[in-house]
Amino acid sequence: MTVTSTNQKVSFSGNGSTTVFAYNFKIFAQTDLLVILRSATGTETTQQLTSKYTVSGVGATSGGNVTMGTAPPSGTTLVIQRVQPQLQGLDLVPNDPFPAQSMEDALDKLVFNVQSLNEEVGRAIKASTTNTIGDTEFTISATDRANKLFSFDSSGNLSIAQELGTYKGDWAASTTYAVRDLVKDTSTNNIFICITAHTSSGSQPLTTNTDAAKWALIVDAASATTSQTAAAASATASANSATASASSASSSSTKADEAAASASTASTKAGEAATSATASASSATAAASSATAAASSATAAAASAADVAKVEGITNGTVSANKAMVVDSAKDITGGRNLTITGELDAATLDISGNVVVSGTVDGVDLQTLNTAVSANTSKTTNATHSGEVTGSGALTIADNIVDEANLKVSNSPVNGYMLTAQSGNTGGLTWAAAGGSGGLEFIASTDVNNASTANFTGFNSSKYDAYRFVFSNIVTVSDNVSLDVRTSSNGGSSYDSGSNNYKMSRIKGGSYLAYNATSFGVGVDIGSASGEDGCSGELIVFGPHLTKRTYLISSAFQINNSGASLSLYNTGYRDSSADVDALQFLAGSGNLESGTITMYGMVNS
Repeated sequence: MTVTSTNQKVSFSGNGSTTVFAYNFKIFAQTDLLVILRSATGTETTQQLTSKYTVSGVGATSGGNVTMGTAPPSGTTLVIQRVQPQLQGLDLVPNDPFPAQSMEDALDKLVFNVQSLNEEVGRAIKASTTNTIGDTEFTISATDRANKLFSFDSSGNLSIAQELGTYKGDWAASTTYAVRDLVKDTSTNNIFICITAHTSSGSQPLTTNTDAAKWALIVDAASATTSQTAAAASATASANSATASASSASSSSTKADEAAASASTASTKAGEAATSATASASSATAAASSATAAASSATAAAASAADVAKVEGITNGTVSANKAMVVDSAKDITGGRNLTITGELDAATLDISGNVVVSGTVDGVDLQTLNTAVSANTSKTTNATHSGEVTGSGALTIADNIVDEANLKVSNSPVNGYMLTAQSGNTGGLTWAAAGGSGGLEFIASTDVNNASTANFTGFNSSKYDAYRFVFSNIVTVSDNVSLDVRTSSNGGSSYDSGSNNYKMSRIKGGSYLAYNATSFGVGVDIGSASGEDGCSGELIVFGPHLTKRTYLISSAFQINNSGASLSLYNTGYRDSSADVDALQFLAGSGNLESGTITMYGMVNS
């Protein structure tokens, strides 16, 4: 064929419904077409043959159709372009017949390639025929070119420039912005540049807008205003400094005159100082004479002290006192206080009455006598302070039954069933805590039944316990041959579930099986107060009552009736509605609960 048309590309506007698009040029294979879908924001997506579209009309001079699997939506553009492979596939063998059609197809392909190149060149930036560029090579790296504009330098050669973008005025909602568009935020007067193409939404300021990540701050108006104000202030301060400097220069001249006058005064004072020095020398001589007189007085005082020490012929050691003292013929000292004794005190007997305070170390071989005296004083009950280990026959002792709960230093009040544990940071380092520890059973409450209509338990704590265990011991009812039942509450015990179908349960009694609906969950049967009956004992476990689901219950019980026969009972069931159970009630099937004990434990969740 002859190639009489340069058509090699067509484009169509999507409308959301059309799927078939015609092309009017020849192709040799389905892969010779390039199909591109361009969005309203300029994003181009190359479509994949077979998965996104199919091709008809291969080899036809008039072209064919491209059928899209999904209709392009409104606002998009579909482009169909011929992309002939740039290959030469014709092989001419010597002496073979001339392949006219193959030759013509090869020439057609060459023309198609030339047309493609010409189409691409037509879309390229190029100099006119009469225009020249000194250097057409572009050597700047990709890193240096990133986020910059293609430009020409002062010589007209290829270059890059850092240009901000296109100013679009004040920011507005529901507006399409392209990359590098510049806008003004009217709430702050800041200037922003678009870094991601989008259609705006929300409101100002852009820093808190839903599209904040699509903008970058270029000019901070507040900072610019602050800098302007600071510059003005600095200029004013500089002017003031210049004025002050002029004033200082004038003051310096005045001070120089004053300094000259001070120098003259200093000369006069120097003469006066010389006169004072002479007077000081005279005073020193007088002070030396006074020191000699003081030494004589000290000697006289020493002689007087020696005389004071000699009282009634007692001269051994040194006796010092701040007042006079009297020593009688029996060598007893009366009327003395604040005595200081240095050296050794010897006496055959030493009787001391009243309080004796000793500071420092008491040394001697006869301290056993003192220890005996102290040991004898066993009546001390208050303010007894001792550090270190208390040992020995003469040690401080504590009478029986003195150390009790009230005399312990504990940080909290005791609770029945709690244990005394160590706790750093608390008063005395001790605290009362529930037995069992983390994740175990913890005592909550216990009730001794005494002719009561019900026994109610409200100590449910969903933040601390996952399940609860009730232990009932020797439960006896006032009426004979009645059941021991349980009911639940979801309002803290204000009322208890007692409808005809509130509970579903199954029971194994003495080897027989029974399933039924009930107004309560039974944990014991045939209980009575006859003389031969010991009461019913067993346990009840309540699973996950705090969950808004059916609350499951399991119980087991054992008793001996008035005939001496044993009876075992095993029950399973549930509360037939979803609710947060926060209270539980024990009751007799008829009449009151006469006696027995019921104890509640919580299964700690951590």
